[in-house]
Formats: sequence, C-alpha cells, structure tokens
Amino acid sequence: MAKQLKHKKVIIMMLIIMTAFGCKPDPLEYARPDNLVGTIYPQLEALGTFNYYLQALEKTEYKDPLTKGGSWTVFAPTDEAFEKFMQKEGYANLEAIPAERIENIIKYSIIIDAWNTTTLTYYYRGFYEGNSFKRRTQYQDPVVEVDASDYPFLMEEPDPGKYLIDTSNGRIKTISYFLDSYFDVKPSTETSDYNYMFPGKQHEQGDMKVFEAHVEQTNIIAENGMIYALDEVIEPRKNLYQNLSSEEYGGKYSTFKRLLERFATINYVGDEENPETGEIEEIHRLNFATGITQNLLPFNPNEENYPRLLSNVDRTLANSTGLLVPTNDALQNYLDGDNILGQFYDSYDDMPLDVLGKFLKPFFFANFWDICPSNFGQSFNVALNLVDYKEEDVVDKKFCSNGFFAGINTVYTNDSFATSMGPLLLDPDYTIMLKAVQELGIDNALQSQGIDFSVFGIRNDQFVNIADPNSASRKITVVDFEPDLSIIYMQVDGDPVESNNRVYPDPNSSNPSSSDINYVTTTLKDIVLNQIVEEAIDFNSNNYYVTKSGEYIYASGGKIAGGGDIQNGSQLDIVSVRETDNGKFYEMSGAIERPLQFTYSALVDNAASFSMFIQVLEGAEAVIPIPGSEDKLINLLNLQKSFTLLAPNNDAVTQAISDGVIPSPDPSYLEGLDPLELATAKKNLLDFAKKHFIQQAIPADGRLTGSFPSLYFDRVIDFVPVYDEFIVENDKATSTLTLTNTVTGNAITTSGISNLLSKKVVIHEIDNYIK
Repeated sequence: MAKQLKHKKVIIMMLIIMTAFGCKPDPLEYARPDNLVGTIYPQLEALGTFNYYLQALEKTEYKDPLTKGGSWTVFAPTDEAFEKFMQKEGYANLEAIPAERIENIIKYSIIIDAWNTTTLTYYYRGFYEGNSFKRRTQYQDPVVEVDASDYPFLMEEPDPGKYLIDTSNGRIKTISYFLDSYFDVKPSTETSDYNYMFPGKQHEQGDMKVFEAHVEQTNIIAENGMIYALDEVIEPRKNLYQNLSSEEYGGKYSTFKRLLERFATINYVGDEENPETGEIEEIHRLNFATGITQNLLPFNPNEENYPRLLSNVDRTLANSTGLLVPTNDALQNYLDGDNILGQFYDSYDDMPLDVLGKFLKPFFFANFWDICPSNFGQSFNVALNLVDYKEEDVVDKKFCSNGFFAGINTVYTNDSFATSMGPLLLDPDYTIMLKAVQELGIDNALQSQGIDFSVFGIRNDQFVNIADPNSASRKITVVDFEPDLSIIYMQVDGDPVESNNRVYPDPNSSNPSSSDINYVTTTLKDIVLNQIVEEAIDFNSNNYYVTKSGEYIYASGGKIAGGGDIQNGSQLDIVSVRETDNGKFYEMSGAIERPLQFTYSALVDNAASFSMFIQVLEGAEAVIPIPGSEDKLINLLNLQKSFTLLAPNNDAVTQAISDGVIPSPDPSYLEGLDPLELATAKKNLLDFAKKHFIQQAIPADGRLTGSFPSLYFDRVIDFVPVYDEFIVENDKATSTLTLTNTVTGNAITTSGISNLLSKKVVIHEIDNYIK
C-alpha cells in the first residue's frame, strides 16, 4: 500500500513539471508588432518636423512621461512655428530662450488623456460632440512676491510689507481650441466670431484652431496618446484680470484694473510649499468679492474656472465669460461729461462699493459670444440688461485663458443710475433711505421701466421727530450711524413707558441688541415706504395718491401732505425735482408723515358724528386698549392691509336700533342683559361693524372704482368665507362714494365727513347704514 502511494506521488510531480515547462508562450505571438507606432516622443522624432519641440522637451521633466507611457495629448509647434517665434522674440536659437519660458511652453502644450477631434469636444458630464472647447493643461501660474503698496485701493487695506501671492489661486490654466462641431452646437455663436476674436485669422470649414494657431495636422496617433501639429508657438494665456496689465497696452486699462481691485483682498491661505523655492512659506491669494445682487463684481476676472452663474455645475471646459474694458481716457471722459454719475462724483475712487459695483455691471458677460458679431444688437450682460455694444467702439481684442477681452473707447452706462434709484444710489445724503429701500427689496422695482415713480427723498438729516408708524405716540430721530450703516442709532421719545424713551440700540453697548436693531430697521423701512408712489403726481390736482405703505397722501397747491401732515395742518415743499427715465425724484423739505391716529382716535375726534358707532365697536368688544395711550386698536383689522370705513353717523346708528337690526350699544343697556342675551347682542353689533369695513382703502378721488368685499360674511363654501361684495362708484366732484351690494342691489352714498385718514383706514361718513 505504501509503495502504491509513493508511485502516485512520483507520477503527479512529473505531470506538474511537464505542464510548467510545456506551456511557455510563443514569443512570436506576443511580441510587439514591428508596425506599431511609437509613444509620443519617438513618434515626434519619426515625424521629423518637431526637432525644436523635442529639444524643448529634453529641458523639462516631460520627456520621460511622453516616452514611457501614460495617456496624453500634445499640441506641438512645428519647427517652422518655433523659427517664427524665435525670430519674433529676438532669440538666435532655442538655447537663448530662458529655461522658465521653455518650461511654460511645454507645460501649456500638454493635456492629460488621449483626445481626438471628436472627443476633445465632449463635456465631462456627457459624451456629446460639440459641448466643450477647452482642456486643462499642465501649467499653473507661479507664486510671486508683491508689495502691499502695489495695491493701494483694496477693499481691505493689508498690513505694509511683502506678500507671496499664489497667482494661480490653486487653478490649472486651460487651453482653448475651436472646431466646427462646437460652433454647430452653440446656436448663439458662429465660426465668423472666431475671425472677430482673432484679428487676421480665418476659421474655414473643417479647420481646427488652438487660440490663434492653425492645426496643420490633427489626430496624429501615438502609442500613448494623440499629437496635433501647430503652426504657432502657444504660450500660457493671461486671464482677464492679468491681461489688463499686458505691456502691449501701455497701461491704458490701469484705471479699470484699479476699480476691480476696490473689490479685492489679500488673504492668507496657509503655510505651504512654495513651488518656486521648495521652501515652506506663508502663501496668500488675491481674492475678489463677487455677488451681483450685492452690487459686488458679477464674477471674479482672476478666476481660471468658469463662474457658477447659472448652476452649481463646473462649466469651465464648455464656456468662457466676456469682459468689456473701457480705456482710461474713456472712463475719465465719461466722468467729466454730462451724466448723473459725474454730477455726484469727481473721482471713481470716491464712489461707494455698491455704486461702483452697479457701474461696472454692464461690462461683465456670462458668455464670450455675447460680445461677438453674432450677438451685436442683442448683447445682454450678466444681469440680463441689454448693452449698446458696437464693433466700432472696440480698440483691442484678446481671447484670454478664462474669457474674451474687448477693450473699448466708450462707457456703457448702468440704466439704474438714470432711474428713480439714481439719486439714492449716488447721493451720500440719502444713504439711510437707500439702505431701507434695499432691505425692503424694492430697489430692482425702482429701476424698472413701465412705471412712472414719484420718489420723495428723505435725507439722512431729515429723519428727525417723525411719528413712529407703528405707535400711537412715539416719535423717532436718527442721531448717528456707523459709516457702513451696519448700525443706525435712533432716539425714541413720547413712549408712555419712560424707560422706552432712549437711543436704540444702546450706543454704549459693545454688543448691540438684535431686537433694538430690528426695531430701528423696521421703523425706518415703514417710514420710507410712505415716500414712494407708483405713478406720476399732479401737485395741483387736489387729489389723493396711494404710497407703497398703503397710506394716502394729498397733493394740492404744488405741495404734498400725508395723513399726519393734514392732521397737523401742514404741507411739505418740493425743494427740487430730478427727471429720471422712469419717473421723478423729489428733494423735499421733510418726510411725509403717515396718519398719526388709529381709526378709534379718529372717530373719537369726530365724536359729534360717530359717538354711537364708537359704542357699537366697544359693545362688540372689537377694540383693544393700547397701554399708555387713549387710542385703541380695532381687532377686526389686519393693518398689514388697508381698509375703508363707511362710518354710520349717530342718526344712522339710531335708525338701525329703531329698525331692530342691532340692540342699543349703550353700555348701561348691555350691562342689564343676561349672558345669553349679551352674547347675542355682541354678535349683532360685531356683524354690524363688519358690514361697514371694506377691504380696500378708497378715497373719494374719482379714480378708484371696482368691486370690493366687506369684512362681513354669513356663509362659507369649501372653507372659504363668502363676503358681501360691493360695486364702488367714485365721484371726485362731490367727494362721494356710492356702494351697491352686488346681490341685493341696495345702494348707499357717503355724505358729511369724507377722506378722513387714519392708520391704514380711510373713513367716510354715511347717514344710513349698510343692510
């Protein structure tokens, strides 16, 4: 048995040895084919027309990768291209070209992965031909040393001294190429745009261009990639910001560069290895503040990546921006000329950032083709405003690494400066009003066309002793503010609680109360809303106009008065008028006061007519006392809206009692009722009051007519109250309103007291009651 096992082991070992030595591959079958092209470096050698490029490669670290493997695409200038370059730049031979310049040329000619003319236009998020025209190269801008004194106009002044600035901002520069498929896919651009962007060059059908270079031979296959033969040497492109300092311009765009730097800061990045020295050093970056809605720069011209304007998708390889840049002379001529900006500022350096941001906005474009011939006449900037951009205005053109630059000899104005917002944006005396308008979110509306606005300006020094719109007694005065308006200090007087009569927020506090700041902000916004009317005003019309606050103001004899002014027996003078593209801006002698009283006090002041209706409101428990004040709120009303009260006079209420519509509202009568009778009486009094409040403020001005509901309803359909509805006829000649119930046809006409303005309620007397 042992011998049999021994023999089996010997046989198995022999089979293993035979198998191992009998399965050797045929060397001819797996040998490298003789006709296989070499890797990129030997393939360039074999082509015979890239000797200078090969010599340049040998001076860098890229010879080995292109020789041994990986996957690459190279845009290689031919020998003829190098000879033209050396002649133009004054170099006797390749050895005369500085090593750094050689390295930059090589790095900028190489991209990762092998791409043919079809796949080069694929976007990384989908394999669709014609979607891309850029790829990232091997080149990054260097770290350079700068002096803080070179940047005197930054948003935040840096400490004096030297700074190491990473000019790449951590980004790799892209190289741009232009193929028919890209123009075919983009309906907004044409191949003729290429000819415009690269003067003296022509893009013919079937061509491929790399910037201004013509690709003489495409899709040259190598074992580890693809080669494109260029007829020009392409050096790393400057970005839009860097291009402003190009020597070829002789400094003629330095003013625009300085304006951009008003939005820049030098920021510490960290202690990192300096690629230029190999040492660990403090590295900084020059960052630009962006945000079109905050009136900062629409995008960062120093950023190599495409800005996230339309979505959060990185579209760097698919698109580039456009930038129009006025020359120094154009900017100065504009400021010296007859325009609203020049009326307020002698220098661009004096402009606040929000003004400067608006001024610069028209020059920024989301797409490079927006400022190309295919879009002349319809060049919409990044804010979607039409810019009157014309070819004859252009003096310089260059396609940069991150966008298309066009130097112009004129200035395209921001329409907002010529609108009703202009004086607020430009005049430093109106900064508080401007802040309130922006916080209200109505600044864009005030810049829109189609509405004739009437804006009554309140200067910073005119916020004095103005009635608090949300109080029955308080008066406010702005006593101080921080230069950036982050905090505005407001003195309050007249509050029944003495401790509330103080400055909000506390100027001595190191941590101002957020509730105090919110109170100041809300109050100022409510005051400002009363200074804006969305229509033209005839100041001799003896008529009423509604403001953005919902309150009415009265124009007569060339002057204006709010409800509070009328109560005080005063009117406001117009100091000056500025015509704008969408209305008029009025410099005023003061702020237009809202009504000083709530509806209850207005009725009390006219108790000879309305004492019985006051009893109706009180008997219905529809009034709420205001602490420390004799005024009261009517709890039926949401004063975020506006109303009309058709107030029955004493005779009308007496008639309603006589007709059995309501019980007597006399307190002595109501006190004698049992609980059930009292509840029924209160319900009837409340319904009676509701019938006389219309859900729209309507003065007897002959203008506002239509169908409006009251506050009364007696049925609900699908959880929605069905209010009584009235058709309103408005007669200015007689200062009367006639209201007709749309169901019953019953009509009633106002008489006696008319157009009595209280807070958010216009009061008219009626000598009957609404049934």
